[in-house]
Amino acid sequence: MAEDKKLPVFCSQEPTEAMKTMLAEYKTKWTRNRLALIEQYHIADYDEEISIELSNVRRPLVLVRGRPISREQAMQLIVGEEPLFGKGSDDERSWFDPRSDRGVLKNIFYRQCYDWLSTWGYTDGTIGGNLIHLGKYPELEEFVPMYAHLAGKYPFLDMVVSYTLVDECCCFLCDKIDPEFGYDKQCTCKDCIPYLDKIKKYKEVYSVSDFEAFYYSYWETDHVRSDVGNLVCLTIWIHNGQANILFGDPAISKFNEYNTLYCAPEYAFMFSSSLYSDRHTCICDKQFVEDCFEFIGKPRSLCDEYVERGFISPFNENAIVVTKDWVIRQYNAYIAGK
Repeated sequence: MAEDKKLPVFCSQEPTEAMKTMLAEYKTKWTRNRLALIEQYHIADYDEEISIELSNVRRPLVLVRGRPISREQAMQLIVGEEPLFGKGSDDERSWFDPRSDRGVLKNIFYRQCYDWLSTWGYTDGTIGGNLIHLGKYPELEEFVPMYAHLAGKYPFLDMVVSYTLVDECCCFLCDKIDPEFGYDKQCTCKDCIPYLDKIKKYKEVYSVSDFEAFYYSYWETDHVRSDVGNLVCLTIWIHNGQANILFGDPAISKFNEYNTLYCAPEYAFMFSSSLYSDRHTCICDKQFVEDCFEFIGKPRSLCDEYVERGFISPFNENAIVVTKDWVIRQYNAYIAGK
Protein backbone atom coordinates (compact mmCIF):
# COMPACT_ATOMS: atom_id res chain seq x y z
CA MET A 1 0.00 0.00 0.00
CA ALA A 2 1.34 3.37 -0.93
CA GLU A 3 2.47 5.56 1.88
CA ASP A 4 0.08 8.26 2.96
CA LYS A 5 1.34 11.60 1.74
CA LYS A 6 1.07 14.35 4.26
CA LEU A 7 1.58 18.04 3.92
CA PRO A 8 4.75 19.21 5.66
CA VAL A 9 4.20 20.91 8.97
CA PHE A 10 5.87 24.29 9.34
CA CYS A 11 6.63 25.12 12.95
CA SER A 12 7.15 28.72 13.86
CA GLN A 13 10.72 29.39 14.79
CA GLU A 14 11.36 30.17 18.43
CA PRO A 15 12.33 33.83 18.76
CA THR A 16 15.96 34.38 19.57
CA GLU A 17 17.07 36.48 22.51
CA ALA A 18 17.97 39.26 20.07
CA MET A 19 14.49 39.16 18.58
CA LYS A 20 12.91 39.26 22.04
CA THR A 21 15.05 42.26 22.93
CA MET A 22 14.07 44.10 19.74
CA LEU A 23 10.38 43.39 20.35
CA ALA A 24 10.60 44.60 23.93
CA GLU A 25 12.34 47.80 22.81
CA TYR A 26 9.67 48.39 20.15
CA LYS A 27 6.84 47.93 22.67
CA THR A 28 8.57 50.26 25.12
CA LYS A 29 9.04 52.93 22.46
CA TRP A 30 5.44 52.55 21.22
CA THR A 31 4.08 52.85 24.77
CA ARG A 32 6.25 55.88 25.47
CA ASN A 33 5.07 57.61 22.27
CA ARG A 34 1.43 56.83 22.97
CA LEU A 35 1.63 58.15 26.54
CA ALA A 36 3.30 61.31 25.25
CA LEU A 37 0.50 61.77 22.70
CA ILE A 38 -2.18 61.32 25.37
CA GLU A 39 -0.50 63.87 27.60
CA GLN A 40 0.24 66.40 24.86
CA TYR A 41 -3.32 66.47 23.50
CA HIS A 42 -5.06 66.05 26.85
CA ILE A 43 -6.89 62.87 25.86
CA ALA A 44 -9.00 62.29 28.94
CA ASP A 45 -10.78 59.05 28.07
CA TYR A 46 -8.25 57.19 25.96
CA ASP A 47 -9.50 53.80 24.78
CA GLU A 48 -6.68 51.48 23.77
CA GLU A 49 -9.02 48.76 22.51
CA ILE A 50 -10.65 51.14 20.03
CA SER A 51 -7.25 52.50 18.97
CA ILE A 52 -6.02 48.99 18.19
CA GLU A 53 -9.24 48.10 16.36
CA LEU A 54 -8.98 51.24 14.20
CA SER A 55 -5.33 50.57 13.39
CA ASN A 56 -6.37 47.20 11.97
CA VAL A 57 -8.66 48.79 9.35
CA ARG A 58 -6.86 49.09 6.02
CA ARG A 59 -8.30 52.42 4.82
CA PRO A 60 -11.04 53.67 7.14
CA LEU A 61 -14.04 55.64 5.98
CA VAL A 62 -13.70 59.12 7.52
CA LEU A 63 -16.70 61.44 7.85
CA VAL A 64 -16.23 65.21 8.11
CA ARG A 65 -19.10 67.52 9.06
CA GLY A 66 -18.81 71.17 10.01
CA ARG A 67 -20.32 74.60 10.32
CA PRO A 68 -19.95 76.56 7.06
CA ILE A 69 -17.30 79.29 6.95
CA SER A 70 -17.06 82.44 4.86
CA ARG A 71 -15.46 82.54 1.40
CA GLU A 72 -12.54 84.54 2.81
CA GLN A 73 -12.05 82.01 5.60
CA ALA A 74 -12.17 79.22 3.02
CA MET A 75 -9.47 81.02 1.05
CA GLN A 76 -7.39 81.47 4.22
CA LEU A 77 -7.71 77.76 4.97
CA ILE A 78 -6.82 76.67 1.44
CA VAL A 79 -3.78 78.93 0.98
CA GLY A 80 -2.57 77.96 4.44
CA GLU A 81 -2.77 74.20 3.90
CA GLU A 82 -2.38 73.70 0.15
CA PRO A 83 1.36 73.31 -0.66
CA LEU A 84 0.70 74.96 -4.01
CA PHE A 85 0.80 78.34 -2.23
CA GLY A 86 3.74 77.58 0.05
CA LYS A 87 7.31 78.80 0.08
CA GLY A 88 9.42 77.80 -2.89
CA SER A 89 6.47 77.01 -5.15
CA ASP A 90 7.08 80.14 -7.24
CA ASP A 91 10.81 79.52 -7.67
CA GLU A 92 11.44 77.99 -11.09
CA ARG A 93 14.98 77.02 -10.05
CA SER A 94 13.81 74.92 -7.11
CA TRP A 95 12.92 71.25 -7.12
CA PHE A 96 9.73 72.05 -5.25
CA ASP A 97 6.68 70.12 -6.42
CA PRO A 98 3.48 70.95 -4.48
CA ARG A 99 1.97 67.64 -5.50
CA SER A 100 4.46 65.73 -3.36
CA ASP A 101 2.85 66.64 -0.02
CA ARG A 102 -0.90 66.99 -0.07
CA GLY A 103 -1.39 67.98 3.57
CA VAL A 104 -4.89 67.87 5.07
CA LEU A 105 -6.62 69.30 1.99
CA LYS A 106 -6.13 67.24 -1.12
CA ASN A 107 -7.03 67.42 -4.80
CA ILE A 108 -8.80 70.75 -4.79
CA PHE A 109 -7.10 71.87 -7.98
CA TYR A 110 -6.20 68.69 -9.85
CA ARG A 111 -8.61 65.97 -8.88
CA GLN A 112 -9.59 64.61 -12.32
CA CYS A 113 -9.31 60.83 -12.64
CA TYR A 114 -8.87 60.59 -8.88
CA ASP A 115 -11.17 58.00 -7.36
CA TRP A 116 -11.24 59.12 -3.74
CA LEU A 117 -12.49 62.46 -2.56
CA SER A 118 -10.04 63.73 0.02
CA THR A 119 -11.11 67.35 0.16
CA TRP A 120 -13.44 68.59 2.88
CA GLY A 121 -13.18 72.35 2.30
CA TYR A 122 -15.07 73.98 -0.56
CA THR A 123 -14.75 77.41 -2.12
CA ASP A 124 -18.22 78.48 -1.00
CA GLY A 125 -17.27 77.75 2.62
CA THR A 126 -19.02 74.39 2.91
CA ILE A 127 -17.26 71.98 5.27
CA GLY A 128 -17.85 68.26 4.85
CA GLY A 129 -16.77 65.08 3.17
CA ASN A 130 -17.11 61.30 3.01
CA LEU A 131 -13.44 60.53 2.77
CA ILE A 132 -11.13 57.55 2.66
CA HIS A 133 -8.08 57.71 4.93
CA LEU A 134 -5.33 57.56 2.33
CA GLY A 135 -2.77 55.92 4.59
CA LYS A 136 -3.13 52.28 5.55
CA TYR A 137 -3.81 51.05 9.06
CA PRO A 138 -3.73 54.47 10.77
CA GLU A 139 -2.18 55.04 14.17
CA LEU A 140 -3.22 57.95 16.38
CA GLU A 141 0.26 59.49 16.14
CA GLU A 142 -0.25 59.77 12.40
CA PHE A 143 -3.39 61.91 12.28
CA VAL A 144 -4.17 63.42 15.70
CA PRO A 145 -1.31 65.99 15.58
CA MET A 146 -2.33 67.02 12.08
CA TYR A 147 -5.88 67.93 13.08
CA ALA A 148 -4.85 69.41 16.43
CA HIS A 149 -2.52 71.76 14.55
CA LEU A 150 -5.38 72.65 12.22
CA ALA A 151 -7.61 73.54 15.17
CA GLY A 152 -5.07 75.90 16.67
CA LYS A 153 -4.23 77.54 13.37
CA TYR A 154 -7.85 78.21 12.29
CA PRO A 155 -9.96 78.97 15.39
CA PHE A 156 -12.99 79.68 13.18
CA LEU A 157 -13.29 75.97 12.34
CA ASP A 158 -16.17 74.15 14.06
CA MET A 159 -16.24 70.58 12.77
CA VAL A 160 -15.83 66.89 13.47
CA VAL A 161 -13.52 64.37 11.81
CA SER A 162 -14.99 60.97 12.59
CA TYR A 163 -13.15 57.72 11.92
CA THR A 164 -15.22 54.59 11.37
CA LEU A 165 -14.36 50.90 11.40
CA VAL A 166 -15.57 50.65 7.80
CA ASP A 167 -12.93 49.81 5.18
CA GLU A 168 -13.56 52.27 2.31
CA CYS A 169 -17.16 51.39 1.49
CA CYS A 170 -19.79 53.98 2.39
CA CYS A 171 -22.84 51.72 2.29
CA PHE A 172 -21.42 49.30 4.83
CA LEU A 173 -22.95 45.82 5.24
CA CYS A 174 -25.49 46.67 2.55
CA ASP A 175 -26.91 43.64 0.75
CA LYS A 176 -26.80 45.45 -2.56
CA ILE A 177 -28.15 44.13 -5.83
CA ASP A 178 -25.57 41.92 -7.50
CA PRO A 179 -25.70 42.33 -11.32
CA GLU A 180 -24.15 38.90 -11.76
CA PHE A 181 -27.31 37.29 -10.41
CA GLY A 182 -29.85 39.70 -11.88
CA TYR A 183 -32.00 42.23 -10.10
CA ASP A 184 -34.41 40.00 -8.20
CA LYS A 185 -32.46 40.11 -4.99
CA GLN A 186 -33.92 42.70 -2.61
CA CYS A 187 -31.61 45.03 -0.76
CA THR A 188 -31.96 44.99 3.02
CA CYS A 189 -30.64 48.54 3.45
CA LYS A 190 -33.55 50.81 4.38
CA ASP A 191 -31.83 53.69 2.59
CA CYS A 192 -31.64 51.76 -0.69
CA ILE A 193 -35.05 50.09 -0.82
CA PRO A 194 -37.03 53.16 -2.02
CA TYR A 195 -34.66 53.62 -4.98
CA LEU A 196 -34.04 50.08 -6.26
CA ASP A 197 -35.77 50.73 -9.59
CA LYS A 198 -33.71 53.83 -10.27
CA ILE A 199 -30.48 52.15 -9.16
CA LYS A 200 -31.24 49.42 -11.70
CA LYS A 201 -32.27 51.88 -14.42
CA TYR A 202 -29.18 54.08 -14.19
CA LYS A 203 -26.58 51.47 -13.24
CA GLU A 204 -24.48 51.97 -16.38
CA VAL A 205 -25.09 55.70 -16.91
CA TYR A 206 -22.24 58.01 -15.96
CA SER A 207 -23.08 61.40 -17.48
CA VAL A 208 -23.25 64.39 -15.16
CA SER A 209 -25.40 66.19 -17.74
CA ASP A 210 -28.34 64.18 -16.36
CA PHE A 211 -28.15 64.73 -12.61
CA GLU A 212 -30.69 62.03 -11.78
CA ALA A 213 -28.79 59.43 -13.81
CA PHE A 214 -25.47 60.52 -12.33
CA TYR A 215 -26.88 60.50 -8.80
CA TYR A 216 -28.25 56.95 -8.94
CA SER A 217 -25.52 55.41 -11.08
CA TYR A 218 -23.10 55.85 -8.19
CA TRP A 219 -25.61 55.22 -5.41
CA GLU A 220 -24.43 51.74 -4.46
CA THR A 221 -20.88 52.77 -3.69
CA ASP A 222 -21.19 56.43 -2.76
CA HIS A 223 -24.18 56.99 -0.54
CA VAL A 224 -23.66 56.92 3.20
CA ARG A 225 -26.27 55.06 5.17
CA SER A 226 -28.31 57.03 7.66
CA ASP A 227 -27.07 54.84 10.52
CA VAL A 228 -23.36 55.12 9.62
CA GLY A 229 -22.80 57.01 12.88
CA ASN A 230 -23.15 53.72 14.72
CA LEU A 231 -19.80 52.61 13.33
CA VAL A 232 -17.94 55.77 14.30
CA CYS A 233 -15.26 54.79 16.81
CA LEU A 234 -13.19 57.97 17.16
CA THR A 235 -14.07 61.64 16.62
CA ILE A 236 -11.75 64.61 16.54
CA TRP A 237 -13.96 67.53 17.61
CA ILE A 238 -12.42 70.80 16.40
CA HIS A 239 -13.90 73.95 17.95
CA ASN A 240 -12.77 77.18 19.62
CA GLY A 241 -9.20 76.55 18.56
CA GLN A 242 -9.07 73.19 20.35
CA ALA A 243 -9.16 69.55 19.28
CA ASN A 244 -10.89 67.09 21.61
CA ILE A 245 -10.35 63.37 20.96
CA LEU A 246 -13.46 61.32 21.70
CA PHE A 247 -13.82 57.53 21.74
CA GLY A 248 -16.80 55.16 21.64
CA ASP A 249 -20.26 56.50 22.51
CA PRO A 250 -19.13 60.14 22.95
CA ALA A 251 -17.53 59.95 19.48
CA ILE A 252 -20.76 58.60 17.97
CA SER A 253 -22.90 61.17 19.77
CA LYS A 254 -20.78 64.13 18.63
CA PHE A 255 -20.74 62.92 15.02
CA ASN A 256 -24.51 62.43 14.99
CA GLU A 257 -24.96 65.93 16.41
CA TYR A 258 -22.88 67.53 13.65
CA ASN A 259 -24.28 65.25 10.97
CA THR A 260 -27.79 66.43 11.87
CA LEU A 261 -26.73 70.07 11.84
CA TYR A 262 -24.51 70.11 8.76
CA CYS A 263 -25.60 67.37 6.40
CA ALA A 264 -28.89 66.79 4.60
CA PRO A 265 -30.13 64.55 1.74
CA GLU A 266 -30.46 67.48 -0.65
CA TYR A 267 -26.72 68.24 -0.61
CA ALA A 268 -25.07 65.12 0.85
CA PHE A 269 -24.02 64.10 -2.68
CA MET A 270 -21.67 67.11 -2.60
CA PHE A 271 -19.45 65.07 -0.27
CA SER A 272 -19.18 62.16 -2.73
CA SER A 273 -16.09 61.59 -4.87
CA SER A 274 -18.15 60.64 -7.92
CA LEU A 275 -19.46 64.16 -8.37
CA TYR A 276 -15.92 65.25 -9.25
CA SER A 277 -14.93 62.37 -11.52
CA ASP A 278 -16.35 64.08 -14.60
CA ARG A 279 -14.78 66.98 -16.48
CA HIS A 280 -18.13 68.82 -16.29
CA THR A 281 -17.62 69.62 -12.59
CA CYS A 282 -14.83 70.90 -10.38
CA ILE A 283 -14.15 72.13 -6.85
CA CYS A 284 -12.99 75.55 -8.01
CA ASP A 285 -12.42 77.58 -11.14
CA LYS A 286 -9.38 79.45 -12.39
CA GLN A 287 -10.57 82.75 -10.94
CA PHE A 288 -10.60 81.32 -7.43
CA VAL A 289 -7.02 80.08 -7.77
CA GLU A 290 -5.97 83.51 -9.07
CA ASP A 291 -7.81 85.11 -6.14
CA CYS A 292 -5.86 82.85 -3.78
CA PHE A 293 -2.53 83.98 -5.19
CA GLU A 294 -3.62 87.60 -4.90
CA PHE A 295 -4.80 86.91 -1.32
CA ILE A 296 -1.22 86.04 -0.30
CA GLY A 297 0.36 88.87 -2.27
CA LYS A 298 1.53 86.87 -5.28
CA PRO A 299 0.77 87.63 -8.95
CA ARG A 300 -2.41 86.13 -10.41
CA SER A 301 -0.34 85.04 -13.43
CA LEU A 302 1.18 82.26 -11.32
CA CYS A 303 -1.97 80.28 -12.01
CA ASP A 304 -1.16 80.06 -15.74
CA GLU A 305 2.47 79.34 -14.96
CA TYR A 306 1.53 76.46 -12.67
CA VAL A 307 -0.70 74.98 -15.35
CA GLU A 308 2.24 75.08 -17.77
CA ARG A 309 4.53 73.46 -15.19
CA GLY A 310 2.00 70.68 -14.58
CA PHE A 311 1.26 71.62 -10.98
CA ILE A 312 -2.40 72.26 -11.84
CA SER A 313 -4.50 70.41 -14.40
CA PRO A 314 -5.75 72.67 -17.21
CA PHE A 315 -9.04 74.31 -16.31
CA ASN A 316 -12.21 73.45 -18.16
CA GLU A 317 -13.84 76.86 -18.54
CA ASN A 318 -17.25 75.25 -19.06
CA ALA A 319 -17.07 73.10 -15.92
CA ILE A 320 -19.60 73.69 -13.16
CA VAL A 321 -18.09 74.77 -9.85
CA VAL A 322 -19.80 72.60 -7.25
CA THR A 323 -21.40 74.60 -4.46
CA LYS A 324 -24.04 73.70 -1.91
CA ASP A 325 -26.60 75.94 -3.65
CA TRP A 326 -25.98 74.24 -7.01
CA VAL A 327 -26.30 70.72 -5.58
CA ILE A 328 -29.53 71.66 -3.76
CA ARG A 329 -31.01 73.09 -6.99
CA GLN A 330 -30.11 69.91 -8.89
CA TYR A 331 -31.54 67.72 -6.15
CA ASN A 332 -34.83 69.62 -6.01
CA ALA A 333 -35.17 69.63 -9.79
CA TYR A 334 -34.23 66.03 -10.58
CA ILE A 335 -34.54 63.99 -7.38
CA ALA A 336 -37.01 65.41 -4.86
CA GLY A 337 -39.84 65.94 -7.33
CA LYS A 338 -39.69 62.47 -8.89
